[in-house]
Amino acid sequence: MPTLPNWASKRRFAAATSPLATASSSPPGDRRSRARHSKSRATTQHQTINCKPGDKMTTLSLRRRALLATSCALMIGGTTAAQAQTAPFPSKPIRFVIPTSPGGNLDLLARIVAEKMGQAWGQQVIVDPKPGANTLLATTAVARAPADGYTVLFTISGFVQNLVMHPNPQYKAGDFAPVSMVASFPIALAANASLPANDLAGVVKLAKADPDKLSFGSYGTGSGGHLIGEGLNKAAGIQIKHVAYKGEAPSFTDLASGEIQLAYGSVGFYARQLSAGKVKLIGVASPQRLKEFPNVPTFAEAGYPDINLPGWGGVFLPAGTPAPIVDKYVQEIARIVAMPEVQAKIRDMGFVPMGSSNTEFAQTVASDLQRWGKIVRENNIKLE
Repeated sequence: MPTLPNWASKRRFAAATSPLATASSSPPGDRRSRARHSKSRATTQHQTINCKPGDKMTTLSLRRRALLATSCALMIGGTTAAQAQTAPFPSKPIRFVIPTSPGGNLDLLARIVAEKMGQAWGQQVIVDPKPGANTLLATTAVARAPADGYTVLFTISGFVQNLVMHPNPQYKAGDFAPVSMVASFPIALAANASLPANDLAGVVKLAKADPDKLSFGSYGTGSGGHLIGEGLNKAAGIQIKHVAYKGEAPSFTDLASGEIQLAYGSVGFYARQLSAGKVKLIGVASPQRLKEFPNVPTFAEAGYPDINLPGWGGVFLPAGTPAPIVDKYVQEIARIVAMPEVQAKIRDMGFVPMGSSNTEFAQTVASDLQRWGKIVRENNIKLE
């Protein structure tokens, strides 16, 4: 018998060992058995996979089991993530972080809103004071918090002033999503009752006549009162000396005694001092005249619109907070501030109820950055 080439031997071996050749050379019974086995394998490979706890896959290979386990995990994980995204908000307590001490006006304002919000949402809203570092402690804490709506910054306009004065504020405006201005904080210019001037024009006239005679107090270096006072100096071409105090009460003591002639402070604070007859109001930084003091003009009406910069109390969330959560806060704060009893409490503190939208509040913040920044740059005001 002639010897076949090597490639021919391999071809004959492959043909002899192929499934078709094996089936054709086997008895009919074996062929039927193999057909049933082949059909069973095909059915197993195309069976529907149910990813339920307790499913048994004893007939599957180890590799296929691993693949199925991975598929099940992905499917279950995706379902869990989807459920988390659609979970109702809020589902746990909320924290209002404030940058001032307990018992102050901002604390009281935050608690008014927190109480009403907690009642409406069915979750506790906790006011968490974090005073210190000229509001930086509270602000940076919220900037680093998860953007899930459960940590809220309830702050004052020092939020903006830090950005334009502080060499390293440790945050930027873009770290936050503006929600709402809850209330406007008008800033009053008060004078000793014996000062021979009853309006801003009279104060400017006195300052020009005797540049070294007048001084004004504020509730701290870099405060709204300090910046407005320096802004008036620049705009009117005068130089009234600034004296910084640690709060409104100490400056009022010196104002009432005549140690200083002028002082800036909140309208609410000075409204409580007027009955003693030791001080009087000269002007106010406010969008319009106050209902409580209709005869006191705004700084804009007096001819100085650039210093007509009231403070404010507002709400921010960390940047990246989902829009539906931001909208929920906007709508709820507007609802709360519109309540007659809430408006009465806000006005009793010397504030003006606002309840603005997030768009309006964002515009205010942007405008304040420009206007406060201009005063700071022109007067070279820096925080030490």
